[in-house]
Amino acid sequence: MRQNQRILLAASDAAKPFFVGVDVGGTSMKIGLVDDLGRSVHVGEVDSDGTHRSFVAIKTEADPHGATQLIAESIRTMFNRLGIKESQCCGVGFGVPGTMDQKTMCLRELPNLRGWNGFPVAIELAGNVGMPVTFSNDANAAAYGEYWVGSAAGHPSVALLTLGTGIGCGIILDGRSVNGYNGYGGECGHIIIDNSKDAMLCGCGVRGHLEAYAGALGVARRTLQLTNYHKSSIRNHITPETRLSDISRIVYNEAEKGDALAIEIIVETANYIALGITSILHTIDPACILLGGAMTFGGKKSAVGKLFLQSVTDGVEKHTFKAIADNLVIDFPVLGSDAGYIGAAGLARKEYTDNKKQSQYTK
Repeated sequence: MRQNQRILLAASDAAKPFFVGVDVGGTSMKIGLVDDLGRSVHVGEVDSDGTHRSFVAIKTEADPHGATQLIAESIRTMFNRLGIKESQCCGVGFGVPGTMDQKTMCLRELPNLRGWNGFPVAIELAGNVGMPVTFSNDANAAAYGEYWVGSAAGHPSVALLTLGTGIGCGIILDGRSVNGYNGYGGECGHIIIDNSKDAMLCGCGVRGHLEAYAGALGVARRTLQLTNYHKSSIRNHITPETRLSDISRIVYNEAEKGDALAIEIIVETANYIALGITSILHTIDPACILLGGAMTFGGKKSAVGKLFLQSVTDGVEKHTFKAIADNLVIDFPVLGSDAGYIGAAGLARKEYTDNKKQSQYTK
């Protein structure tokens, strides 16, 4: 099924070499071709005449063997239709919602793709496509996309928080993705912001994590508690059939209408996020913090989104050192859902250029 049609750079106008980015989700995956400057040449499928390009989502196979074969076939089809030689592409970036054991090169646990657990995805995909494959957690891929050609372009480092059902985080320091020794670098949704015995329970099973308070499910649980004691139009829109994951959207809608409790919940959520950001700042001191994902309360297009961003900024200024706050940029990302495949391709490009420099140095 086709999604939004977009104007993309013609392959003939692109800066060579090319890099492929694969952004894997729980139900679909996006495959894109990016040039050496981070400009998109193609995403998804191309019409038979080769002129009409459209963005489509390719269904994610539950079987990782089938998925890697499908990706390889899609890449070859893309090259053929665009008239690109495989030799013009120097790598594939692969972003997955999970982590990899760097010692065995096998995936660890993927909550939404359990059939992929333990699968050597980078090794098998490299064999199928016949070119180097660079693995990345999807949050780090998105962060690299913003670092390369998005909101954080020109900054030496960035931490991108993805606010949704949970809270993910991708960290790029001096152009390098922070993966960690065990592959769990950037799990900032699990920063502890409340160590009391009755702290809210996180989805991981531990109490007091940032995600438990400021992820969409945490916002929903707080909202249900507060509407039991405070008058609000929010309660009019919550029924027994309402999913917890939809309540943050209801809060946003009612805040747009001026509901006082809805606005209070959003500001309180911003304050929790500010606490988490402060811990990030005091650990790695990035130049830029980006707030992305599905729960940005309208982003820059909304007065509520602007209030949310300002409340996060105010909270950070309250809790961190003045020198950090004065030099920090806090903003929303600009690449949207494209950040994943662009960043994955960018990480493949970085590995290619690093290896090229190293080989030149050792000659």
